[in-house]
Amino acid sequence: MQDKTISYEELIPGYEFPPANYEMSASLVSKYLKAVDSQDDGVVPPLAITACAIAAMAESFSLPPGAIAIHASQELEFLKLLPIGATIECHTRVARKITRGKMSMLILELDIFDQSKEKVQSGKATIALPS
Repeated sequence: MQDKTISYEELIPGYEFPPANYEMSASLVSKYLKAVDSQDDGVVPPLAITACAIAAMAESFSLPPGAIAIHASQELEFLKLLPIGATIECHTRVARKITRGKMSMLILELDIFDQSKEKVQSGKATIALPS
């Protein structure tokens, strides 16, 4: 099987990660709710959707040996609630790549759509990579 990841060094502003699809199944939502100690209200928690988008992006690139990634911040706009069982499509793009001293940061733009191609979330997330 060919490795389909890109290295961190190869990432440039404008790079678009491969779109990722997720079913926001009852099992996935249940695991998320348990992890954040929250109650089920019949809809997918918006941050569970964001977590799936960031996880998909993280699987698409490789870090230098020994490096760790820290989710530093996010600015999100939630446009629509989704029922449990909905399918989402996540699009992530590198907006900026910053290196200052021993710290690198990726600023990512996120657009997330439901199965009808209606946007349900958009925003930015910052990933810090201390060296």
